Amino acid sequence: MAVVSLALFKKHVRADDFVDDDELMQHYVDAAEAHVIQATNRTDAELQELGDGDYPAQLKQAVLLLAGHWYNQRESVAGVQMHEVPDALQALIKPFRKLAEDPTEESTD
Repeated sequence: MAVVSLALFKKHVRADDFVDDDELMQHYVDAAEAHVIQATNRTDAELQELGDGDYPAQLKQAVLLLAGHWYNQRESVAGVQMHEVPDALQALIKPFRKLAEDPTEESTD
């Protein structure tokens, strides 16, 4: 996929001079890209078409936000109260979401 490069992600989390976590960071980026694809109900190829051969900037930002969150918060619980930016991830993804086709509708072919 490589929607977001490891170099860009490392800048996003302010770890561009740190190499010890490269494999882990790449894992988070790959998982976030897969999540964005699934959340849009589209294929990788469809999303690339929407951005003229590359993912739209909003979807790249969604990958960065999600992967950054996973990198900075590695466990499912936290010792401090955390607050989500309201609808930030969904606001970036929703405009690209393809509604599921209704299987009960007859084809007009």
